[in-house]
Amino acid sequence: MSDPAGYPLQHRIEVEFVEADVEMAFTLVDLAQAEAGAGDRALAGHVIRNAENVVGDIEARLARLGASARMPFVLLVEELRREIEQAKQHTSGTDRMAI
Repeated sequence: MSDPAGYPLQHRIEVEFVEADVEMAFTLVDLAQAEAGAGDRALAGHVIRNAENVVGDIEARLARLGASARMPFVLLVEELRREIEQAKQHTSGTDRMAI
């Protein structure tokens, strides 16, 4: 998700950080679910909290960008929040997934 040439360097750097943070947060959710599946719910919960912290970082970075730069990330952040909530349910043992 690259910016057109001509955007200030700081803007492009912020966008790159957001992209990296989004990828990292989704990876953390996957790791948390894997740990929960392996029976280590405590570690899974810790990893989910890290993912939530990354979402906070993403939102702080997005707040510094203009509305047009934020738009491509809105749906990704919403999906990330949904996946975090699902992972929380899975790690807490309250999910009702059939095995």
